[in-house]
Amino acid sequence: MKTNHQNLKISVYSFGYQKSGIPENEFGDGGGFVFDCRFLPNPFHDLTLREYTGLDKQIISFFSEYRSVKSFVEDCARMVEKAAESYLERGFSNIQVSFGCTGGRHRSVFCAEEFVKMMSSKGFSVSVEHTEL
Repeated sequence: MKTNHQNLKISVYSFGYQKSGIPENEFGDGGGFVFDCRFLPNPFHDLTLREYTGLDKQIISFFSEYRSVKSFVEDCARMVEKAAESYLERGFSNIQVSFGCTGGRHRSVFCAEEFVKMMSSKGFSVSVEHTEL
């Protein structure tokens, strides 16, 4: 039986491990995932990119050069989508997905935004909050 993805709300967060830490899961019935982006290339180390965030075209362009970043987000989306089917069958209405990096401004923000695009295109109801921006 194919389930209706609109019956499941996915709340997506980006955060910094050295700032606010992993966001609390606010849903009593919600499952959740925390994905660590710290292994990905870090634009913070390029002084010309440091001031930007994962929402800016300069950072988006930076990450577009790395297949590993796209592959990571695709893997995250596949994992959450598989879990979503089970959550829906069990009557859950929420999943919380968090992406973390060191400062919560570049890698986690970019990955959260790309994840939201992917899951929205699959028919899920998705919201996003960037805790460090």
